[in-house]
Amino acid sequence: MKKKTALLLAGILSVSMLLSACGNSSAPSGDNTPSGDGGTEQSSAPSGEPVTITFGSYGSSSMPPAMGHEDAIDYISETSGGTITVDFIPDGVLGGESDMMQQVMDGTIQATECSASSLNLYTTLSECFQLPFLITDYETEQEALSSDAAQAIYDQIEKDLGLKIIGFSENGLRHFANNVRPITCVDDLKGLKLRIAPSNMLTDAIERLGASPMTVGYNDVYSALQNKVVDGEEINITSIYALKHYEQLKYISEIGMYPYPAFVVFNLDFWNSLTADQQQIIMDGFQLGCDNVFSTYLPDYETEARTEIEAEGTTAFNVIEGDAKQEFIDICTPIWDEYHEKDPLIANFIDYVKSLS
Repeated sequence: MKKKTALLLAGILSVSMLLSACGNSSAPSGDNTPSGDGGTEQSSAPSGEPVTITFGSYGSSSMPPAMGHEDAIDYISETSGGTITVDFIPDGVLGGESDMMQQVMDGTIQATECSASSLNLYTTLSECFQLPFLITDYETEQEALSSDAAQAIYDQIEKDLGLKIIGFSENGLRHFANNVRPITCVDDLKGLKLRIAPSNMLTDAIERLGASPMTVGYNDVYSALQNKVVDGEEINITSIYALKHYEQLKYISEIGMYPYPAFVVFNLDFWNSLTADQQQIIMDGFQLGCDNVFSTYLPDYETEARTEIEAEGTTAFNVIEGDAKQEFIDICTPIWDEYHEKDPLIANFIDYVKSLS
């Protein structure tokens, strides 16, 4: 807690100094008046007046993104002099991810945290953020998701869905975990029933690797493992720890197949009803939270997760690397080419990420 407080205070000081130096003059694109008739009284904020934002999340309150969101909320409250209040409601209290996405689009709530997989239910553009083995480390992910190529995709999603993506966080790179055998090569996946995040692209990838993909609700995976509905899952170590999946898993095989970003998404009409200053404070707050997640909360939590899982003594770790890992990559990279042809925005993003290696 002391480390988190120190990080928050240091971040607030540095961002406040930056705002002072810049005169707080920068503002996101788009006008700052309500657009069209899509907004409701609840999701409308007169310019300069106090604002309350309901921010729902399906994610666990103990996961790194939630820690970053708390920093963001503290920053927003302090910097706005208490005129912007963010009511953060995690742990799926307001419903599943698709439920909250629909609530944001309807204007019932103002904002939500959604995974790329949830966005995939509404647009194929976001699938490129999780192409297998395209992004395999956090430094590359931060640079890729902050790039002009990514912003062009966010802008198109804004036009298509009426959703404003104003920031992102990360839950952890995805690995394989199961109860049958350690995964050391592609052949070890054959025949396994694996729970996957909902995505047509990921379903295709897992089938190419020889496993049988199954979609199970995030909060239902523990019981699915317990009742042998699935043999395992592709998952991040942070979720295995936070949701205690390690109680039902024998093997965790680390490969870093793709990241699992969480995007901060606002109802566009509500966002456009905010003043430029309000928008900037909110974006700066979530940028601070993002920076703290990648620099501290995520690496610390992954270390804690490994230590605690190993201490239980019932789950074994192994790393898939070298030629064995390359076999996975060779099977999955043709998917990049297929998505490259789907849309020029996706092509530009893939090309940009490849240029980082």
